[in-house]
Amino acid sequence: MYRDRVPAMIELEPRYLVQMAHLTTPATVWKYIEKAVTQSKANLVMLDLEDSIPRGREGLLDQARANVIRALKELDWGKRLRFFRPRGLELDPSFEDIKAILSGAGEQLDGLIYPKVESAGEVRSLDEALTALERSCRLLPGKIKIEVLIESVNAVERVFDIAAASSRLAGLVLGTYDYWASLGMRASAYRFDHPLIDYARTRLVSAAAAVGVPAIAEMTTNYPTQNKSEEERREAIQEFRRDALLARDFGFAGKWTGMPEQSEMAAEIFAISEDEINRAIEEVKHFIEVERSGLGSTMIGGRMADRATDRVHRNTLKIAYALGRLDDELATEIGLISAN
Repeated sequence: MYRDRVPAMIELEPRYLVQMAHLTTPATVWKYIEKAVTQSKANLVMLDLEDSIPRGREGLLDQARANVIRALKELDWGKRLRFFRPRGLELDPSFEDIKAILSGAGEQLDGLIYPKVESAGEVRSLDEALTALERSCRLLPGKIKIEVLIESVNAVERVFDIAAASSRLAGLVLGTYDYWASLGMRASAYRFDHPLIDYARTRLVSAAAAVGVPAIAEMTTNYPTQNKSEEERREAIQEFRRDALLARDFGFAGKWTGMPEQSEMAAEIFAISEDEINRAIEEVKHFIEVERSGLGSTMIGGRMADRATDRVHRNTLKIAYALGRLDDELATEIGLISAN
């Protein structure tokens, strides 16, 4: 069990720390894929084979798989992370979706977001399948990352074990509506700040931090679509902004979005300001000098600074470096990256 051991921290490439805006788009509709991949402000685009395909529609599934492969091979993704969502263990126990995509475009793929995970054993099984597929497709070992959707009571309770189950993990994503359904709750009782939702948020953020990966907040399903009145669109935008601000302050690194307009807001809300970066640089440099002088703590601007405050600032600077807002020389100087 998780409580009997300390999980290994996962050393992610810096680009996997930049996940402010996840954008999911149905893999069945090419125009949506093209817009999400080439025009959105999303840091990660997920092409969906799960919710976007009705059960038993094999022809549509084949078309969607082909669209994922085409998008990975033909479209300019820029700096966006390239992910897709397979149908999950219940609907695809033999990992046929994953086999199809890795065989067709594994070299271009960054990872997959795996739905409906209930246990660490499922993650280990997925990891083993990916290892075999990487070998057969001649991909680098460990190339394909995993982000796990936590969307049930069982998953929330087991989330620390799930987070520690694979070194491929690049994020934990909260799915509150499936979680709400698993609680046996009615739609009329749902609210974004319900204590049960906050409980799930707390556990997911803590489990992600325990292994060093980003936590991604739930989707807000009230979209500001063009068929709504201006007032309805404003209300939808405000609802998303409210949800995103709560998630940011809860410790989430970003938010799951369902349309480009939401992605743009998420990228803005979860951004790090120049003032915050500059303050972190200044205080980290100051604390380095304090330690060199033989002290373990000091006062900076009338506030106590010690190793704990230094670690908090370094969290900010890791993301700043991943965003390209900290050069290698400065990152090396403050010990954020090694000199080699």
